Amino acid sequence: MKATNEKGLTLLELLISIAILAIVVGAATLFTSTSINTQRQGTARSKLYHEGLLAMERMTSGVKRCSFLLIPNAHNPTRDILAFSGRVNEDNDFYFNDPLFPRIDEDPKKQMTDDDSSGIKGFDDDGDGFTDEGVMNDDDEDGLDGEDPLDGIDNDADGNIDEDTHDDSDIVGMDDDGDGLVDEGEERDDDEDGDINEDPLNPMIYSLDSATNTLRASEPSSGETVDLSTHVTFFQVTYEAPERILIELTLAGDAGENLTFSEYVCPRNTFQRAGKRVR
Repeated sequence: MKATNEKGLTLLELLISIAILAIVVGAATLFTSTSINTQRQGTARSKLYHEGLLAMERMTSGVKRCSFLLIPNAHNPTRDILAFSGRVNEDNDFYFNDPLFPRIDEDPKKQMTDDDSSGIKGFDDDGDGFTDEGVMNDDDEDGLDGEDPLDGIDNDADGNIDEDTHDDSDIVGMDDDGDGLVDEGEERDDDEDGDINEDPLNPMIYSLDSATNTLRASEPSSGETVDLSTHVTFFQVTYEAPERILIELTLAGDAGENLTFSEYVCPRNTFQRAGKRVR
C-alpha cells in the first residue's frame, strides 16, 4: 500500500470557516431583508401615488366638464371644499341631437341646485361660517336673490359669474333649441323645449373628513357617497377669477411617506350652459 499524507481540517480552521460562513449568511440575509423592505416600501408608495392620482384625475376632469363652478368662489377663494355641477342630463337631450354633446344644466330653477335651500344644502357656500343662511333662492348666500343672470358676465361685480340666476335664463333674440323659432314658449323655459325647470344643477361635492383623513365625493341628488382616499392630510382648493382653480392634495402613507399633488384647472364648459360654446 501507498501511504498518503492527507490531513483534515484543524479545529481552528473549522471555526474560521464557520465564522466566514456566518458572515456570508448574515450579509445575504440582511441584503434580502433590505430588498424586501425596499420593495414593500416601493409598492406602498406606488399604491399611495395611484390613490392620489386617481382622486386628482376625478376632480380635475369633473371641473373641466362642468357647467357651473360652485365652491370655491370669489367670496372666500381658499377652501377645503370643491363643488361643481355634475354631468347629469336629467331630460336626456343633446345639442344637434348628437349623444356626444349632452345638454347639461340648461334649464335650472331660480333655486339652482333644487334642494330647497340657499346655496348647496348643508354647506357654507360663501365661506362666512354660516350654512344655508338667507332666502331659499339666494344661491351664493350673499344676501341677494337672483342678481346674476345667466349671461357669462359678472353682473354684481363680486368676482363670480352666473352664480345666482333667476328663472328666465334663455338667450334673448336667439333660437336656443334650433327649431327655427326665437324666444318661443314661457319665460322660464330656458332651453325653449316646452318644459320648465326640468334640468337643475346636480352638485358634485368633494370634502375632507379631517378626523379620519378621508377625502369623500358625494352627490346629494342621487345620495351616492364614495371615499376616494383615507390617507389625506391636506386638501385645499383656491379660486382665481375668472373661474380658474388650484387643487392641492397631500397623502401620508402608513410608513410616514408623503406625496403632494397640485394642479391648475379651468371649467371649459362654462359657456355651454348659455349655448355659446360646446366642447
